[in-house]
Amino acid sequence: MTAKTRLHGGSQVTVDAKVKRGPESWTYIYVVLGFALAIEGTIIQMTPAQFPWNLIAYTVIGGITFYLFIFSGKFQDKLIGMKNRYENKAR
Repeated sequence: MTAKTRLHGGSQVTVDAKVKRGPESWTYIYVVLGFALAIEGTIIQMTPAQFPWNLIAYTVIGGITFYLFIFSGKFQDKLIGMKNRYENKAR
């Protein structure tokens, strides 16, 4: 991940950051990924699409979902942020 920012003097500074996720975060990501894929499969099954098209649709949508959950750092940050926000809410 690369972030660029400007300082007061007009100079430009580039910052490289690497985020390491712990096992608890990855467990949460995998569980939510499983639920998301199950929900997508159920929704696609309810559509009137027949055999080859529903499989193609599930493959495409599932591939996009898998990519977002496993390889997209921004999406993972949003997911973990939502988890933390709901865990820290006053009950």
